[in-house]
Amino acid sequence: MTNRHERIQHYLDHMCVQVKASEVHNDLRDELGNHMEEMMLDKEQEGYSEEEAIAYAIEQMGDPAVVGKSMHRLHRHRMHWRLLTGLASLLIISLLLTWIYTTNISVERFQFLYKSHLLYTIVGLVLMVFLMYFDYQKWKKSAWWIYILLSGMLWINPLVSPFDYGVQRFWSIFGLTIDLTTISMWVLPLAIGAIMMDKLRTKCDVQSVSTYILLVALPSFSLFQASDWVRLFPFGMATIILFAWITRKWFYTFVGAAITGSVTMIQLFLSGEYRRFERLSVVLDLQNDPLGNGYYNQTIMNILHSAGWWGNGSDTSLDHFTGFYMDYPGVMLIDVFGWLAGIMLLLGIVWFLTSMLKMLPRVLDEFGRMIVFSITMMFALQMLYSLAMTTGKVPIVSVTFPFIGFGSHVILEYAMMGLLLGVYRRKDTISLRSKQGEPITTMSK
Repeated sequence: MTNRHERIQHYLDHMCVQVKASEVHNDLRDELGNHMEEMMLDKEQEGYSEEEAIAYAIEQMGDPAVVGKSMHRLHRHRMHWRLLTGLASLLIISLLLTWIYTTNISVERFQFLYKSHLLYTIVGLVLMVFLMYFDYQKWKKSAWWIYILLSGMLWINPLVSPFDYGVQRFWSIFGLTIDLTTISMWVLPLAIGAIMMDKLRTKCDVQSVSTYILLVALPSFSLFQASDWVRLFPFGMATIILFAWITRKWFYTFVGAAITGSVTMIQLFLSGEYRRFERLSVVLDLQNDPLGNGYYNQTIMNILHSAGWWGNGSDTSLDHFTGFYMDYPGVMLIDVFGWLAGIMLLLGIVWFLTSMLKMLPRVLDEFGRMIVFSITMMFALQMLYSLAMTTGKVPIVSVTFPFIGFGSHVILEYAMMGLLLGVYRRKDTISLRSKQGEPITTMSK
């Protein structure tokens, strides 16, 4: 190594000390070191000596501490405070509604739910913080193993999972209950996207498309066998939209999806099991079966009519909703606080989803963009349909309202939000080497 390189290396070492994100140190050495080399070569061609060219380059670059601090401002870990603010608001709403419900319901077995929900929330927040600080790029290497594990568990699910309201969702392992189909709905699209993204982006041929379809079809069949249509439809929609986003072939994707969806809906409606057709078509004529399949729709609309702008107050009895009211937190929010609270919730959810979508152009790493797109899409599907159920005008199904609905699903939702925030946190610290997957000629040690 020449004296010139040693002096430049010394300068770059002092500069990198100020940059806390060590992931970009080599990139900064490449960029700034090459720039200094170019300045030195120009000066040597003008007749400067080697020492004079080095001194000139260092002088032009400026104090390494100052340069390093400016690089740190550009390449540092970031928090998405807007999303965290929105998440904190949903957390407060969730805990408030659960507390109101448990203190205003006469059914004794529902009066102890607050502690359970608080525990789910704490566990979810711990997972969120962990995934926020975990290097999300490491998940890509585990995508195949995650896919094989979840697909295998779904495959044997009918043998080990009991029926719960006609659906095989839950596994009980060592005293812990795992919502297998909900986990699969969230995680499998991420695993499939990680496996196939590079292949589909570089060569969208028959083999790649067939592989993607097969990867989606296997867990779809298992969800069908488990009779969990509520998780099957979001999973199918998410993987279809994800395929269109990856390949940029929106028209052909949705033509194929329309055909597949039509066949699936025919299968759903022709199946007499659990009277699905009657349960879904009741919204076309709610008066036809007001005390049967249309009961929840009618109850919701009656509550909305009685709530008014300011609601019935936090001390109102909640026994008028015969089912589990926390399955419809949007309705309960309006019942207690009125239409104005419902409108604010709608606007808040739109703002929350828009904030997530705005992350996409800011994330340059393709794998990170795929994570953001997939998670945002799944939140959007659930939140928007949950809001639609709040009107009583759509089929009432067991779609949970993310974050504010009661249940262990909030653990997974906080975890997914942590993964998304982790992508944003590292968006300015991803090394060019990891993006390009190949070494770069550098002057680093």
